[in-house]
Amino acid sequence: MRSFFYLIKRSFSKSFNIFLEEGSLTFVNLFTIILVSLTLWSAVYIFYFSESLKTYLQNRLDFSIYFKEGTSREEIEKIQKILYNFPGVKEVNLVTQEMAFEKLKRESKANPIIERALTELKSNPLVDYLVVKAENSEIYPKISDYLLKSPYSGKIDYLSYFENRKIIERAISFTNNLKIIVLGILILVLLFSFFITFNTLYISFYSLKEEIEILQLLGASNSFIRLPFIFYSLLFSVIGYIFSLGIVVLFLEKTKNFWPMLIPNFSPYYFTLENFFNLNFLILGFIILINTLSSFFILQKYFKL
Repeated sequence: MRSFFYLIKRSFSKSFNIFLEEGSLTFVNLFTIILVSLTLWSAVYIFYFSESLKTYLQNRLDFSIYFKEGTSREEIEKIQKILYNFPGVKEVNLVTQEMAFEKLKRESKANPIIERALTELKSNPLVDYLVVKAENSEIYPKISDYLLKSPYSGKIDYLSYFENRKIIERAISFTNNLKIIVLGILILVLLFSFFITFNTLYISFYSLKEEIEILQLLGASNSFIRLPFIFYSLLFSVIGYIFSLGIVVLFLEKTKNFWPMLIPNFSPYYFTLENFFNLNFLILGFIILINTLSSFFILQKYFKL
């Protein structure tokens, strides 16, 4: 047990010496880790943004049913009750002629021409309509299909869902394409970073080749020689990640009130707080895993350790 603790202590001390002695290479490794970490954090937030945007747009999507002139209020309320019990429907709100006209007047206050035209109207030209909100966007086509095949189809003037759906689907398609682009960029950055880290690790280890050969001649075990280099890769991985995490936290703190103004349900600051442990575990774990495997591969292939 004592020899084990001595091995760990000696390996950590030696790795710290390598960290200081390989100044320029250590700096390159630190910079690469910071770049990889920030890229991974950016990818997390872009994917989170895409999902938030998708959810926001789907929640904004509603289904307005406009009725032909002459359709009685009782008939509309009957359809409202039927739709309220339709599977997947959250709410069905009736907007009367009077409510619709008042809403139009409020919205037209910024335009004097429209406001003046509305005051000159002798009768209300608007009709009653229903606004349907469903649990998800897949419910709306089913509602539409049901209404158009029902006995009430002759009472319906038009359905606004088809107009809104095109806009929403284009936006969702954009978010899906954004994910693919980000994933492609992420893969390229990770490959480039892996290439840089692999080569700087090799150069760092090669600069100590003579010391490695001496230890091998003295009969030192592979683990005794290998561990300081593994600890070295762990050391600059953790230090580089801490720097990158500081940058991320500072950025989130400075911009936490900005993002919800773009999309109400998009808040990277609180998303990070809620998932702080899991996100750090995954990102730091991935970086450590890649660097440790790289170190093992270099030591085994080029130094026979």
